[in-house]
Amino acid sequence: MQAVHATRYMLVSAAAIALIGVGCAQRRVVDVSPSKSQVVPLQATTVPSELVAQPESVKPLVVEAPVVPEPPPHRITVLPVPFTVQAPYANWELPYQEACEEASMLMVADFLSGRRDLRLPPDEADRRILELVAWETEHGYPIDVTAAEVTSILDERFGLAAEVVPYDAARLRAELAAGRPVILPAAGRSLGNPYFHSPGPLYHMLVVKGYEGDEFIVNDPGTRRGESYRYHESVFPRAVHDWNGGDVDQGQQVMVVVRDAREGQ
Repeated sequence: MQAVHATRYMLVSAAAIALIGVGCAQRRVVDVSPSKSQVVPLQATTVPSELVAQPESVKPLVVEAPVVPEPPPHRITVLPVPFTVQAPYANWELPYQEACEEASMLMVADFLSGRRDLRLPPDEADRRILELVAWETEHGYPIDVTAAEVTSILDERFGLAAEVVPYDAARLRAELAAGRPVILPAAGRSLGNPYFHSPGPLYHMLVVKGYEGDEFIVNDPGTRRGESYRYHESVFPRAVHDWNGGDVDQGQQVMVVVRDAREGQ
């Protein structure tokens, strides 16, 4: 009987434990889904306009393009001045090595006389250079002539009006634009012309016949490559100097403006 009671007791205990487990499981499972009666629909709410923050007026962002200045018009002025080298037959002995002044004067005189062939034939150039050197010697001019003496020769020999004025790039361009070539005296070695026989002439003369941008276009008789040779405008302020008794680097910075004596009549 004790065994029967023990068995019953064990069965009852097991059933009780099972019921307790079920109860615990039921307590842990919670239905959180709202029922239809619990769902409250959202109602449209009208907010008074005075309570609504109004955005500030926003101006459209305008990005202005940078102002790019228009480039200056491309200008080139070149006068048809005939060219000759001062040594037409490449003989650089005297008097040819000192004949840059005579060659420059002949080129300007021919242009103002109306000559338009752009190269003097060597035989003509050689003859005329020697004739001018002889004329100068006869009239008391030295081998190296100053800017002032050039004006006198142009007047006496060629009947041209010339004057010595201070070197000025703007004035130089204005003379060229008016159709007048200009003769420049220079410290030849400061010109930096790579075609000169090294070290270059102590004293030199050349004819400026045009310009383009920041370059001056010249007939430089000191080299056979001197026709329409270009010098940057920065060269002349340091190179342009008169004879000054041989101390050329300290000579005045001048130029010879030449015009037909009949101009303006």
